[in-house]
Amino acid sequence: MSPSNHFGPSPRGGISELYASVLMVGVTLAVGGLVASSALGQFALANESASLSAMAQEASARIQMGLVYFVTVSSESCPMYGGYHEGTTLEIAIYDYGGAPFTPAEMILNSTAYTGTYAPMEAGTLGTYAFTVATCSHSSGQTVIVVDSKGDEVQFES
Repeated sequence: MSPSNHFGPSPRGGISELYASVLMVGVTLAVGGLVASSALGQFALANESASLSAMAQEASARIQMGLVYFVTVSSESCPMYGGYHEGTTLEIAIYDYGGAPFTPAEMILNSTAYTGTYAPMEAGTLGTYAFTVATCSHSSGQTVIVVDSKGDEVQFES
């Protein structure tokens, strides 16, 4: 019986461990890229579908609004936030670029409703509104929902 030669050339042909590892990494990256690409495609499709649905609702109601500005009138009795004085009076400007007039019945700021008599906006006009809040507030990071008497609503983020 002759001793086996563990360090000599192999009598069998095959792929070395280094090449096999490189091939497996390549296959893993290719499959991972396909999965990520498919997931991103599905996300974009869902996002586009939701956007089209919202646009269709707005178009059917003929209400299309755009936030022009949202500011807080500074008050000396309120503290500073980000280098600016906070205030208790908020001013909002909305442009109605839809095909129907819009008459706000209430403004909802961060889940607090402020009802009142607000001036109507004709299609293609700018409406500016001011309302007083109970506590000191700043103009960034706010959610404003404007609702008309028919129940149509638009939401803006500042």
